[in-house]
Amino acid sequence: MLEIDKDRTAIGWLTGAWDDYTAGFFALLPVLLLQAAIASGGLPLINKWHSLLPAAAYALLVTTPVSLGCVLVYIRMARGGPARLADLFGAFPVYHRVLAVSVGLGLLTLGGLLAFVLPGVLLYLTYCFSEYLVVDRRTGIKESFALSRTLAEGWRRRLLPIAMLMLVLNLFAPELARVSDPFKNPEVSLDLRPWTVAAYLLKNFVFMPWLGLAMARAYVFLLSCPPAAQEPDPTDA
Repeated sequence: MLEIDKDRTAIGWLTGAWDDYTAGFFALLPVLLLQAAIASGGLPLINKWHSLLPAAAYALLVTTPVSLGCVLVYIRMARGGPARLADLFGAFPVYHRVLAVSVGLGLLTLGGLLAFVLPGVLLYLTYCFSEYLVVDRRTGIKESFALSRTLAEGWRRRLLPIAMLMLVLNLFAPELARVSDPFKNPEVSLDLRPWTVAAYLLKNFVFMPWLGLAMARAYVFLLSCPPAAQEPDPTDA
């Protein structure tokens, strides 16, 4: 595939994802609301125990598989199907693999970022589809990472804008809940100022779902590519 065709394809992921989002919004909304409610479940534990450890355990046991269940919802929508609430819990049957792949991807990315920023970004773009594969195709841990590398080969530069937008939103968009003094005596407080609420809603109910659908479209497209289309190109970052 020519470079210009790859660029057009990547733009199509974003435009197609917006079409998926607008067409399926009312079916997707209950999924997003339930995911947000489940993700906030660790916050009361911080105030109760004045420690981040219970919240971290909750994140591993509950939030992580639910987040990857949401990935399964996006994949279904990218394939033309409706958003299903049941898919939000679709990662639990392979929980041990989901946890291993998610933690492994996080450690690889963090290690690369701590060494130099660019290697961390490249590692994430190379192995980002490992989480999609383990919930969609029920692949093993090693197979998920190996196949993700194959899928992303030659396409990392096109995946970069989507990943960077998601990173910017996660880093800079304000959250409703704030944790003060996290190391000594953590306590959660709410910030309900209008602009904070508006930013939170836009991030979690518009932009992140749209970008998640774009990544799902990229995954579905690359999964359908013949092996020849996965050959690396010399301009790939």
